[in-house]
This record gives sequence, C-alpha cells and structure tokens, in this order.
Amino acid sequence: MSDKRQLTASAIQITAVDGEKAATVDKMAAWLDVAGARGSDLVVLPELWTGLGFSEPGLHKEIAEPFPGPTIDMLADKARKYGMFIAGSMYEDGGGGTYYNSVPLISPQGEIVGVYRKTHLFDAPNRVDIKGGIRESDAITPGGSIEVHGTNLARIGLSVCSDLRFPEVYREMALNGAEVLVCASAFLSPRFDHWEFFLRARATENQAFVVASGQYGVEPKSGLGFVGRSMIVDPWGVVLATASDREDCVTAFLDLDFITEVRNRYPLMTQRRPELYRTLLAGR
Repeated sequence: MSDKRQLTASAIQITAVDGEKAATVDKMAAWLDVAGARGSDLVVLPELWTGLGFSEPGLHKEIAEPFPGPTIDMLADKARKYGMFIAGSMYEDGGGGTYYNSVPLISPQGEIVGVYRKTHLFDAPNRVDIKGGIRESDAITPGGSIEVHGTNLARIGLSVCSDLRFPEVYREMALNGAEVLVCASAFLSPRFDHWEFFLRARATENQAFVVASGQYGVEPKSGLGFVGRSMIVDPWGVVLATASDREDCVTAFLDLDFITEVRNRYPLMTQRRPELYRTLLAGR
C-alpha cells in the first residue's frame, strides 16, 4: 500500500439568485452529488453560495442562518454520504444582530471542525463599474482570526474572495503549516486577469495548493457579474484545472508530496528574513 499523501479536490461554481435560496440549495446538493461520485475528498463552494444579498438592503439577514442550521445539515449529510470535507461561504447569523461572511469546514463525519469569518471585507464604494459601489462592512462584521485546520487529509487554510488581495493572509496560513489554501469567492467580472494572477501567486509564493471556487455569470436581481473560472493550482503555480464558463464542477488530483518537492527545490520559507520586515512586524 502506498504511503503517499494524496487527495482529490473539487470546486463547484453556480449562479446564486437572490430570493431563490431553497432552489439554490437544491441545485448545490445536486452538484455535491457530482463531486461525491468523482471520489472527492475536499469540495469547495463559492462565496455566499446560498444567496449574495446584494439586490436590496437587508436581504442578507433573510439569507443568513445560525451555525449549525438547515443548510449546514444538508452539507453534513452530503459530507457523510461521500466521506468528504466541504467548505464554502454563507451568511452566518451570529446572534444579537451580528452577521458574518463565514466558511464552515465540514468533516466527513458531518461535524463543523472550523469556521473562518471573512477578515478583509469588500469595501469598494468608488468602483466605477458598480453602480453605487459596494460596502460589505455595512452588512457584516469582519472576523478576527486566521487559522489553519489540521485534518487527516491535509492542513487546510480557509479564505474568502477579497482576502486574495492581501498576501499576508496566506503567508500567515503557510507559516502555520497550511498545505491546501481554500478560497471561496464571488470575484467580480471582468477581472479574470486579477483572479488567475492572485491564485497562482498565492500558490507559488506559499508553495501550497490552492483550491478556489467562484460565483459564475450574472446574478439577475442585482445585475452583478462574476468571473467564475473556479481553479485548482499546484505549489509550483501550475493551473491543474479550470472550470468552463457555465455552472460546473472541476476536479483535480493533489499529490501533497509535491509540496515537499517544491520546497526542497527552492526553500523560500527558510530564506525569509523577518528582521527586515519591520513595518509589517509593527502592525502597519
């Protein structure tokens, strides 16, 4: 029997429609069956996949659920059925009028083994391509921690969409042993060039796998468009798989031993010189 560390990862992309949560959850359940039938060990879902909540003020409160809740229960059932980990972003009702953009990591036993609450919110009030701009902080509270979750598969770090523009997030996870960097996203079009660039950069500079899923297409209620192109990237920066321009499930095989090989080729982590990064260490 091989002692190699290997896993099969899938990323599912859909178009979530505001006001159609039940149908969207059913659609995702069917795609999880596709990923499960492929023998996936880890499945990544998009950001806010139960509904974006951008089409009218306050809609996120109707979409949000406590953790655990009915949608988590569905994900847990699929995780147990196929023996796979599932991670994807949803609105979390934290109680007391507090809401988060959160990624629960659900184990093959159907348990929540970790929750990441998006730390770098998408506040872009002056985007010329978005009427009125977007201020995510008007609706939700940012999370306060970045963690890596040890599992029998790999050490997994969780992130959400605009976190990609902050390399510190991924370096923090890498320094804490992350081998697979998960990104649940609703990356706005037409910035496909940014999307692919960031994913490949985060994988290459941290010498880890990246599994990233995105919303796809145009959300009809808000009119916002999303890049899609869910992607799996290896530690050398090579794109192993990219979803086509449709609702899709993309799957790739991850040889975790390749992380060690890449780090031996070029030991970036041991060549770092933190004493020179004074501004970062000062919290600026």
